[in-house]
Amino acid sequence: MSTIGPKGYQDDAVKNALEIFRYAEQQLQQVASAEDQRAISAYNGCVLLEAPTGAGKTLMAGLIAESFARADHRHNARIIWFWFTPFANLVEQAKSALKRDFNGLTVRDLSCERKTYSANSGDVFVTTWASVAARNAETRKLRSSGDLSLSLDEFIPELREAGFRIGVVVDEAHHGFTKASETVNFYRNVMRPDFTLLITATPDDADVGKFKQAAGLAVVHRIQVSRQDAVQAGLIKEAIKSIAYLVPEDQQELVDLSATALEDGWRCHQAIKAQLAEAGIRLTPLMLVQVGNSGKAGETAIEQAKQQLLNLGVPEEAIAWYTADDPNDDLLAVARDESKQVLIFKVAVALGFDAPRAFTLVSLRGTKSTDFGIQVVGRILRVHPKLQALAISKALPNLLRFGYVFLADAESQGGLLGAGAKINAITTQLAEITPHTLVVKIGGQPEVQVSPGGQTSLLPQPYVAPAWQPASDSIDTNQSHISYLDGSTAPLFDEWFEPQRPQVKEPGVNTEPPKPMAGNSRFSLREGLPNRFKTEQLPLGTEELEQCIAKRVRLDAAILGAGLRKSLKITRKTVDDIFGNHDESVDSVLAKLSNAEISRRAQRVLCDADYFDPRELNALLLARLRVEYNEHQGMELSEQELARALNLILATFPSLVRDAARVCSANFKQLADAAVLPGFVDAPDGVERSRLNVYGVMPQDLNDTERRFARMLVPIPVTRCPGGIVTNLASLGRWVSSCRAASAIFRILSSA
Repeated sequence: MSTIGPKGYQDDAVKNALEIFRYAEQQLQQVASAEDQRAISAYNGCVLLEAPTGAGKTLMAGLIAESFARADHRHNARIIWFWFTPFANLVEQAKSALKRDFNGLTVRDLSCERKTYSANSGDVFVTTWASVAARNAETRKLRSSGDLSLSLDEFIPELREAGFRIGVVVDEAHHGFTKASETVNFYRNVMRPDFTLLITATPDDADVGKFKQAAGLAVVHRIQVSRQDAVQAGLIKEAIKSIAYLVPEDQQELVDLSATALEDGWRCHQAIKAQLAEAGIRLTPLMLVQVGNSGKAGETAIEQAKQQLLNLGVPEEAIAWYTADDPNDDLLAVARDESKQVLIFKVAVALGFDAPRAFTLVSLRGTKSTDFGIQVVGRILRVHPKLQALAISKALPNLLRFGYVFLADAESQGGLLGAGAKINAITTQLAEITPHTLVVKIGGQPEVQVSPGGQTSLLPQPYVAPAWQPASDSIDTNQSHISYLDGSTAPLFDEWFEPQRPQVKEPGVNTEPPKPMAGNSRFSLREGLPNRFKTEQLPLGTEELEQCIAKRVRLDAAILGAGLRKSLKITRKTVDDIFGNHDESVDSVLAKLSNAEISRRAQRVLCDADYFDPRELNALLLARLRVEYNEHQGMELSEQELARALNLILATFPSLVRDAARVCSANFKQLADAAVLPGFVDAPDGVERSRLNVYGVMPQDLNDTERRFARMLVPIPVTRCPGGIVTNLASLGRWVSSCRAASAIFRILSSA
């Protein structure tokens, strides 16, 4: 018997599942053929248990498995259970829970206890799909017979021959079930379970439908538990508050929202800790910090979050972190270690990770995904056992009744609200037996008829499992030829990758220009016109230019004040209950500025132009700020503080350097000859002629506006001079006043 008494709604769900399974077992006991038994299991052998995180899904699943394996009911089964967890590192967690809470279940080791002679009803093998149905060394061991244990492919049929039913419990592992063809093949062709129990906190109709088809099932019975049932039982919190930060788009990268969210989260955590102490409850709360990356990038993100917490004054010994991408015993042990007040972990660990003493979660990176939101909520939804009695009696202080999620990414709030709506939409609902399988006797032999109308037939139709076609795992990339109609093959794209032979001009060989393409004519450079333009060049030495720019950068009182800012006022939006009406409250907070982002922006400003040395200009500007702040205002800023002030000024006012550089560069520019124009151009035969163009044709790359403007230039007198072409634009009127016209003038004359 279980050591934990179920709540009312849990007992109802367990009894409902047992009723369905016992109906199927009662029919299974009457027939012997595998085809008939498969039809019975397809209609009444699969139950999906949907309940929010913290509602006791594992307890209910364990009670179902334990009760159904006992010999105290004539329609219970002699059954061996295979329990699949979503992660390999959660296997031990599931084993520990089953050993601790269910005396009627015996946890077996799949690696060495695959022996039929020692099997008993209620044995449970806890594993993952990857361990039994993947192409790896561990799977090969389990699927091969040894001196002491049978292979799984032999063990399961022998269990059937020994009179055992095969049961499968799938804990959140059905979501990716259909993505792995090996898993589906193993389930359908090797295990062929008589009973399947799915448990999930993230129900997805599409996933359920795919699982049903892939598993060859006709019906999946859905038992649903509402969030409100678990709240009334004192198992999960009444509400989750969501706090996000709104920043103007042009200032988003300047603000360090991660530091802001961590600061608010730590302040909330300390208030909860004080409230627990005031109420006389000996419990240290836990603040969870969720970073978004996996692998090495995730480890870097964890280090950054740790440093930000230390900057907030969090004791280093109170911070724990977890760098692996999957949850394991180390993570769960830390979650229970009350010497730790903060636990930093990655997004990948969210599924299946329980922390009952957690009230606060700071998510430093997220997505708009509703499923992601459900996993975020699940981490802080549980009520700690020390608080459950107060929760049932509604005697908990207000601060302890809720969970708190601080989102550094405001867009994640949409996913969180979607998660709340999805969880709240689940209403308590029990499943009904499907009476479509009838056991009848024909010629004295029992057989199963599948009849949706519940009527027997003289010409029964056998049950046909839904067809399932595995997705192609790979595309054959070995074919490098395509077949033609005559059956021959030709290389595909081979000519694209043939190395091009270099065209070498041999000495003494006079190469003439190629002839124009068909339909084109050649237009030579007109005589008497200049064959090159003038271009502007800056001197090779840029010292004087940089000094000019540094002196000309505008530094008034407002700009100097902006350089000393430490924070920026932003909007904080709080959703009071993601499960309720989404009532919002808005206030303003001061968010810390991101020094790293400010520095990056400042570097982009300094490196925007390539005609001066950004390092020299940076040094000159620092010298000027040193005078402005330290000498004129007597502030005595350190070199680091001066550098930050300069970075912040450049990041906030990027046009300061650009405007100064434009004016100064004009003073230092020198005229020089540009490259010689080509002796000819090729253009279509019908190209429009132009008397102003040096080739006598209208440039082909002009757009409509530029073309109309060029035609307006035709009657305007032109003065030719050695330096280039100068035209009288006084008669153009409104055209010249527009930026578009000025651009067109430059482009047309340059094209000539």
